[in-house]
Order: sequence, then structure tokens, then C-alpha cells
Amino acid sequence: MRLRSGATTALAVGLLGVPATASVADRDDGAQNRQSIDTRADYTPFERFTPLAMSSNCPGEPSGRAANPYNLPAGGDDGPDRYDQAIVAEESDPIEPRPQGPGNRAEDLWDMNTQNEFGRDAGRYLYRTHEVGGAEADAEPNTPGGGQVTVTDLKTGTTANLAQRNDFERFDGIVWTPWGTVLAAEETSEQDKPDPQVAQARGGLVYEFFVDRDDPSRLDPSRERITPNDGTTDSVRDGIRARPALGAKSHEGMRLDKRGFVYGIAETRGESNPAQSGGIFRFVPDRKGDLSRGQLSAYDSPNRKDGAGRWQNLDRAVVQVDADAEAASENVNRYERPEDVETGESTGRDRLNGGQTLYVGITDDGGDATSEEGVFNIDLRQKERPFGYRYVGKGAGNASEPEFNAADNLALDRQGNLAIAEDGGGNGDDIFLAAPPRGSDDDDDRGKRRQPARTVQRFASIRDCRAEGTGIYFALQGTERFSRSNPNPEVRRLVNGETLFVNRQHAGQTSPVDQAVAIAPDEDGRGGE
Repeated sequence: MRLRSGATTALAVGLLGVPATASVADRDDGAQNRQSIDTRADYTPFERFTPLAMSSNCPGEPSGRAANPYNLPAGGDDGPDRYDQAIVAEESDPIEPRPQGPGNRAEDLWDMNTQNEFGRDAGRYLYRTHEVGGAEADAEPNTPGGGQVTVTDLKTGTTANLAQRNDFERFDGIVWTPWGTVLAAEETSEQDKPDPQVAQARGGLVYEFFVDRDDPSRLDPSRERITPNDGTTDSVRDGIRARPALGAKSHEGMRLDKRGFVYGIAETRGESNPAQSGGIFRFVPDRKGDLSRGQLSAYDSPNRKDGAGRWQNLDRAVVQVDADAEAASENVNRYERPEDVETGESTGRDRLNGGQTLYVGITDDGGDATSEEGVFNIDLRQKERPFGYRYVGKGAGNASEPEFNAADNLALDRQGNLAIAEDGGGNGDDIFLAAPPRGSDDDDDRGKRRQPARTVQRFASIRDCRAEGTGIYFALQGTERFSRSNPNPEVRRLVNGETLFVNRQHAGQTSPVDQAVAIAPDEDGRGGE
């Protein structure tokens, strides 16, 4: 996502909110510790695809269901015949219920994706954030209505507005939690339309959306727990709750680990701006599965770059105001625009460090030749002794400019291959696949521990060079149980457990319409004919 720095009549679309007292509790705590269903996707370079030789030459691409936003590769030594793509949804589609603002379509700036990763109808719904700014409190219904989370039903092909409020701004990261809620986070260092119920917050916030377990396309306010002293004055159960304990900062990617800890970043320029940290953060809840209170910390090591380190605890009150500034004041490790994070607890499998790795996409180098620009990994096996190392990029010795530039969104497939979407800003942004080192990464005797990716190869290249590929996410195994009923024959053919979802954000060359794209192996080479 392209860097931005910095609502209040609210509309939360779902079920109507009802007042509650602090004694009301979520009645379904037993959903904790659930694990997502792994993807079937295997995008191993050379074996499963023949890498593209070059980036797109920017011919542009129209909108519509017949669009082909990406140049895609031929199959590899072990198949498939080729890869193909389908448009799952686009900005001009009608949505229900009617969003805040004019018309009946989704907001612009389609950003990150997730599915309902377990529970009833797992894999049926594709959620996304919209990275638009907030709206004036008195703007409704004459202007667009602020940040938004929409959800596409892969069975019916329809898209719904899950939630939208005037004070939501620049929603970016999104993740399905082990207890069956959705987290979405704001990417702004300075709120333009502050949440009046979190008055202390300067930076963006994380919000938790309590979806209906029987119909995950809707909110269920009855699941929301009102917790005293959680940093908000919110006393209404409407299915949406701010989580300031995770820090007020410019959020982007979020992921959880096996312990239920939440990881994220501050998308700021820690190497070139002393007031910012560009830090890598960990949140440990006081009570597992309850994000109302807990300890936020940031990765720190003696050389201020990598290696064995610690999680530096940050002041619990101060992080609710500006977690990035608090991290900078503690002089933790600084990075230049970290963006997405990934673990093996979503749909992919982590083949490194006993399945306990945090992958961090870092977009810029701050002019530092020794920068961690690319993908930076943290070995999480020792809970309080993280170890950081370079995995992809010039510092890792396996990818460098101009071929590989500005790593942004990340996603793991079932073989541990890491998909990396570039955010180059109008240069024919690509999607690369980084293959894990061969052998057991935990085997100290063979020296395999904490090695860089063994190869990094170009998989796809966007044709609209004003656009950016965002929200890469490998679909759950079994997604085809729903997509086979979709009214679009191309979705029926190409949306399955091997699909890579990606959004065409900032569309502008030939068409300004953002799109949700599904890329998948085309085993018989029909190419949609």
C-alpha cells in the first residue's frame, strides 16, 4: 500500500446495536484455539510455473469481467499447463446493504483480503478492506462515508457492506482470528477523523468485527464483550470494537502466532526520521483471545538491525496515544516502511523455524546499503528471544533492484513458498515467489537454520501500471464447494483451493475501477475458451 499519513456520525452495517453493561460476556469463548484450513496452492518456482522474464510493459487493462489485469506464466516442469485469471468482484458492482454515501457500490481503494478460515461455511466469504479516508460527521448521505469492510459471497457472487463509519479511515490490514472474528486496521500516523470513543489516540486503530457464526457475512452484536478500562468509552454492543491496546499507529499487515500473540508494524520511516520507529511489534493479551488489554512490545537487538534480541515492552497508556513514537523513544530496531507480515497461522504453511516464523515485508531502504529492504524474518521459537535475519532482498543475496523492488504484501502457500507483491508505485509491479531453503531449517548440524530463500522468481506482472497489486492471499482448501455455484463461469473454473487472490488497487490506466482478481492453475490450458 502506498504510504499515507494523516469520523463522527457512525453507520455500522450488520445487526442493530443494543446498549450493554460491562457484565455482559461473549457466550462463545470455546471457539478459541481454532486453526484455519490450509490452502492446496503450490506455486513452487520452476516446478509449478516458468518464471516471467520481465515486468509488464504497461499496456493498461479495461475493467469488466473479461479483464486480464496480470501477465501470467506458463506451467512448470510438474504442471500445470498454464495459469489463468478471473474477476471475482469489482468496484462498480452493486452491494447490499446500501453503504453510507451515494449510490450502491463499494468504496474505492481495495486493499487486503481474508476468508472465513474456519467454522460454518469456511471459505465461502472473501473479506476486504478499503483504504479510503474518513468522512465529515454531517456528510451523509451526500458524500462517500469513510473506511469500509466489504465481503463477497463466493457462492452467489454478491458483495455486501460488512461495516462502515465516518471515522473509519484508511483501512488496510485484515485478518481472521483463531476465535472467529475479523480484525481490520487503519494505516495512518495522524488521524483526520478521530474515533470519539478513543479520544486519546493519535494514530490509526485496530477494530475487531464480531461476525455471526451462522452467517459470517453479517455482524453479531451479541458476541461483543464490553470490557471496562479497555481504552474506549464505547458502551454499545454493535459488533464493532476498537482495540487501542494494540497501539495507535500506522498499521498494515497483522497476523497471529501459535500462542495467540498478534504481530504488526508501524508503516513509517524509522531509518530516515528519528521521530518514527518503523518498528516490528508484538501484542500479548492478558487473557488469550481477548484483545481488550495486554502488553505491546517491539523487536530490539544489540546491533539495532538483526540477530538475537528481545521484545522491548512499551508503556501501556502511551501506546494508546502513539505507539510509533513510544517505540522510537525506546530506541528499538528501526526499519524503513515495513508493511505486511505473515505467519503460518493463516492458510499457508511455514516451513522454517519449526513453523514459528514472522515474515515482514519492508518496502524502502532509507538510503542505507545495509538495509533490510525486502523480506525480513524473525525466528519466534523462543518466546522472549526473537532472532531476526534477512530472507529476501539484496541483503539476503537473492534479489535486488531493479528486478525486485519495494516488497509489500506477503502470503504463504502450502509448500512454504512466500508470495511477495511489490509496491513500486507505477512501474509494472510484480508478484514474486520465494522458495524456502531445501532440507530441515531446524537442523543445526547441517547449518540450515535461518537461511535466505533459495530462489526468488517473478510469477505475475500487473498490466495497469498506475495500479498496485494488494491483498495477496491463498484460498482455503475446499473453497470450490462454494465457488462451483457462482453465476460467473470463470469464477467457477478458477476459484478453488489453489487460487491466489489479489486486488487491482489504484486502477487508473484504461480504467479507474478496482478489482478483486483470482489467479489459479489452468490444468487443461483452456484459458477460458
